[in-house]
Amino acid sequence: MAKSILDVGWGEPLRQLEYKARWYGRTFVQIDRLYPSSERCHACGHTVAALPLAARRWQSPACGAALDRGVDAAQNIWDAGLAELAAGLAVSGT
Repeated sequence: MAKSILDVGWGEPLRQLEYKARWYGRTFVQIDRLYPSSERCHACGHTVAALPLAARRWQSPACGAALDRGVDAAQNIWDAGLAELAAGLAVSGT
């Protein structure tokens, strides 16, 4: 499967998602690939400088929230997409 993914490239799934969104009358919002979704606390917005990939759970030093890396990233991506739709602006990773 990995070889198939490498053969197609990551641009194709994104192109297909955008195409299907337009087909069904939905809005497609793409978040900047450098957006720190898994290093940012969705509760307080604090971003840690570095978080190793092995760290699946972490605690925000600012607010003390206990976070699951994947769930936190999904919430951050959702929030960034809504902010982008509301403001009409791109959310950057910097």
